[in-house]
Amino acid sequence: MAKLEIQIQTRKMLKPSTPTPNHLRRHNLSLFDQMAPPLYVPILFHYLPISEGITEKCDKLQKSLAETLTKFYPLAGRFRKDDLSIHCNDEGAEYVETKVNADLAEFLSQGPKSELLNDLLPTDMTSSPLLGVQVNIFNCGGLVMGINISHILADGFTLGTFVKEWTRVSQTGTTKDCLPSFGRLPSIFPSRVLSGPYISPPTNRDPKIVTHRFVFDASAIAKLKERINSSATFTRPTRVVVVMSLIWKVLAGISSAKHGKSRDSYFLFPINLRGKSNLPSLEHALGNFCVVGVAALEANQSRKELTDFVNMVGSTARDTSVEIGKASIDDIASMFLTCKTPQKDDMDMYFCTSWCKFPWYEADFGWGKPFWVSDVSKPAELITLIDTKSGDGIEAWIGLKENDMAEFERNPDILAFCSPQN
Repeated sequence: MAKLEIQIQTRKMLKPSTPTPNHLRRHNLSLFDQMAPPLYVPILFHYLPISEGITEKCDKLQKSLAETLTKFYPLAGRFRKDDLSIHCNDEGAEYVETKVNADLAEFLSQGPKSELLNDLLPTDMTSSPLLGVQVNIFNCGGLVMGINISHILADGFTLGTFVKEWTRVSQTGTTKDCLPSFGRLPSIFPSRVLSGPYISPPTNRDPKIVTHRFVFDASAIAKLKERINSSATFTRPTRVVVVMSLIWKVLAGISSAKHGKSRDSYFLFPINLRGKSNLPSLEHALGNFCVVGVAALEANQSRKELTDFVNMVGSTARDTSVEIGKASIDDIASMFLTCKTPQKDDMDMYFCTSWCKFPWYEADFGWGKPFWVSDVSKPAELITLIDTKSGDGIEAWIGLKENDMAEFERNPDILAFCSPQN
């Protein structure tokens, strides 16, 4: 299948069902929002065929989205770069319904090619909405919902909270009176005038980047954990730490072979601050609220064993979390702003984000829970981890340059513990 044949049936700007009150028409960005990369965060929910009533279900979906936007009203606004705010003008979210001339099972049985998944996202975001939704209906009645949400206003937790509330409204027809707020973080961590570089995921679009999916099931992760020897700082690392560490180990080895020498290597991953800080009022705050953990490996350090990488990734996650738990508001802001690595030509930097433990597989809009939740192809060197449906495995969506991907796929550790699922 070279390309999906997709016909747009409906395209509209979906506004909140109730106008946003005047006193909420301006939403200032927080310090964390201010530093978020200017890109859309994508996710796809795949559903088994619906036997009947697709038109009625799509109508209900639109209505429930409009209702949900009344509570998540900044998502229906527009970003104003000049004053770092969201103009909550109810201009709306991009909503698209399509007909896909293909059978969903057949499409997925072919891999699927990760770049074809991008066609299931709302990509014509010319009016710069902060939220886009595309509902793709296949010939068989199977349905894939693609969501694009602006990173300026949302991290994974915020997207997960939005999806959870939208599914609840879709099933019950009512919104919660008390929901997490976008306003808490800007009031405590206001945006500010900044100078100097800050670590953020790459946003460059490189056509030589390919994205492949690697599945680590529960048995593979258990075997990886068995490789952690008794000298490890983390004798019982989480499955996320183990998978991150293996990926970093393989990538560091590829770099050494390619350059003929070891190089300084940095593995970066966001750490959710909710539930870790001593600010209980922010436990469910909406917006961006993460710091970047930086695990560092100097060129002259031994880098042979998985245990070494587990120690570095695990220590970074643990020490950062402990520091956050003791930090004041000013300390947290300072920790966020001073998260830097040296900028040198002869170094490697890898970005990885984990969406594990988010309730993606609970997203039931009234036609059942998804049988698969996926990422898409990204034209940047990024790594995304997502739970498998069983909850005990991990899908790693890895973007690398073509030559590096070829080396990654043939690496003995990768061949031993998983296989690429293009």
